[in-house]
Amino acid sequence: MKKFISLMLCLLMCVGVLASCDSLSEEEKGANVRVYLTDYPYTLDPAVVQLNSDVEQILSLIFEPLTTIDADGEIQPALATEWYYDYDEIYQLHKMYFELKETSWSDNRQVTADDVIYAWRRILSPEMDSPYASLLYGIKGARDVKSGVGTIDDLGLAAVDDTLLEVTFEQEYNAELFAEQVANIHLAPSREDIVTRYEQNGEDWAGNSANIVCNGKFRVQAMDMPRDRREGEKEFNDKFACKLVLERNAYYVRDPEEDALDSEVLPYRITCYYAEGQSNFYPNEAGFTQETFQASRFNAGELYFLSSFDAQTYASYGNKLNTQQTLNGYAFYFNTADELLKDANVRKALSLGLDRTAITNATATGEVPATGYVPNGVFNTTYETDFRTEGGNIYSTTADKAAAESLLNGKKGTITITYLKPQNDYTVRKHKNFVNYESSTYKLAAEAAGKCWEELGFKVEYKALEPEKYQKALINRDYQVIGVNIVSGSVDAFSYLAPFAKEYSGAGVVVNNEIASDEEIFEPHYTNYDNADYSKLITDALFCTDRAQRATLLHQAEGVIAEDCPATMLFWYSRSYVANEDMVSGYDDDSWFGYIDFGNLKLDDWREVNESEALLSEARNPKEEE
Repeated sequence: MKKFISLMLCLLMCVGVLASCDSLSEEEKGANVRVYLTDYPYTLDPAVVQLNSDVEQILSLIFEPLTTIDADGEIQPALATEWYYDYDEIYQLHKMYFELKETSWSDNRQVTADDVIYAWRRILSPEMDSPYASLLYGIKGARDVKSGVGTIDDLGLAAVDDTLLEVTFEQEYNAELFAEQVANIHLAPSREDIVTRYEQNGEDWAGNSANIVCNGKFRVQAMDMPRDRREGEKEFNDKFACKLVLERNAYYVRDPEEDALDSEVLPYRITCYYAEGQSNFYPNEAGFTQETFQASRFNAGELYFLSSFDAQTYASYGNKLNTQQTLNGYAFYFNTADELLKDANVRKALSLGLDRTAITNATATGEVPATGYVPNGVFNTTYETDFRTEGGNIYSTTADKAAAESLLNGKKGTITITYLKPQNDYTVRKHKNFVNYESSTYKLAAEAAGKCWEELGFKVEYKALEPEKYQKALINRDYQVIGVNIVSGSVDAFSYLAPFAKEYSGAGVVVNNEIASDEEIFEPHYTNYDNADYSKLITDALFCTDRAQRATLLHQAEGVIAEDCPATMLFWYSRSYVANEDMVSGYDDDSWFGYIDFGNLKLDDWREVNESEALLSEARNPKEEE
């Protein structure tokens, strides 16, 4: 008997030793995995207008909303562990409760219900420009708060305690629908103390690694911004490498006294360097782009995961690529206040005249020609039905020149297409071998569309704007036609269509106590489009609890947008990637949104790789000789 007990004790000790070998010590933090995921992000603030369609991939790693939706379309817990609907019979109030898990921000402060409330209040504040405001309009008082008529205290949000969020709706609301809506990464919580501290000084709290705090699996360890955005730095410095480094959030669902360091998130760092300046590390051949530079690093074994391409690199990987549908697209907004474009027939003719297949052939990185404003993958009534499939094709993928000319009835003019200069090309333009903007999806799309409109007799001009000027042009409506990334992050067609209704646009408003009418308070959509009948459709859809009836209303709304044509969708984005499968494993693409989860990313021989990364970093940034 004693021998048996001794044997059992030995086995238990061995299990303990083996368990400890599987996890990492504080001194040995884990793998540093080199990747290239997307262009350098302009901001990592999830609540604002997003200029880069792929920024959601980064946001999904550093922020966590209340729920998420898996690859099968099922709602899954994220920050919230469970949720339920309740009707208060005494006060006749419709409510929903979300119970939050115990987790912490990257500075080790607990994530609380108040953080969710602050994030949503901020989106609904009158001065805020956020296209995600309409998703919160079901909440009691939301519309009044956005208009400035109501105060924050009127908003139906309350923290029962640190981990219980109470949402009071304006009237009866579909609980399953709201659980889907809050899966939107742009509705993730944020910290009032951090945001207000920096915004009061005119700084972007999410544009600098020293400012930003995260509640997701990773935090932003380094965010070395492009040279032209560094205030006061004018000289060209070959030694500097623009980079984005994500590091494990050590406080994500973790008790530091009990759990292993890597119990929830395995890799220590995910690192992306961006080409900037002239160096022996960059190819010598003329005409290379950021994407060809990154592809060359992947092919040389310097990168282990690659998910951003230009036409050349996309074609080179062929059937090696893994491709997923995203819920984002690229549209043209027409300024309906413009003298030429105030005529709906002209706008509709321009949409009909687009050859969307030719445009995607020109961009050639996996884009899908749009057949409607709302993309495939958006729910119709449930995840089992598709809004685009049920609604059918609204746009043709080829140009209908005859129909366009008929609508124009001889009307011609000059059209200027404004588009965004990609952040990467913006940063590396001083490099003698880089092609300036030639591979830009936005530039290629604009030129392909311009050819279609020239065939209709228009003179077409182009205006490429750097990020800050582009954003100002959009918000100030200072454009004629502008290419816009529609970064919705939603399975709900409402989020794509509602912003065209004036009171749902999400645009910032100037509070004026002398104005009594909502119609006078709200700013219209960025296209200046304002249609009272359309707004009624959106309001009816907002509070419709029958999802089949709601879908019918939203299909009608999409039909109005196609007819009045304040905007037209060119294509929908897909997300493609290629991985060095001999070196990395454990990445998870089980997301309806097309996000890739790197929480369990494994890198073979990571100790040796980490040493090589240290040497590479030293070579990129050599110490100055004394």
